[in-house]
Amino acid sequence: MVNALWREFRIARRMTQRTVTAANLRAEARLLTTAGVIVLAVAFPTTLALTALALLNASTVPLLPAAVGAPPIVLGYVACALASRRMLKAKALESANGALSAAASREC
Repeated sequence: MVNALWREFRIARRMTQRTVTAANLRAEARLLTTAGVIVLAVAFPTTLALTALALLNASTVPLLPAAVGAPPIVLGYVACALASRRMLKAKALESANGALSAAASREC
């Protein structure tokens, strides 16, 4: 019984591990960049328009549209910032692999 549980745990643990490659990191960065740009392209102009409408209307407070529009803008910014970090990791991984392969070719 214990042996079977341990075997299942080892198999599940092995399945969750993934190899990090520069191509995977670049693909994630492209996806995050696309999502971030879409969110920013929708949220920023909408927030500006709603805030402008609130400023034209003297009876409403312009803080509410800005407060409602701020989280999507921040989400888009964070997505783009994470994408940039992924690209830096991919570049570092490629340069490390390049240095290792260059050192290996010198030894041969």
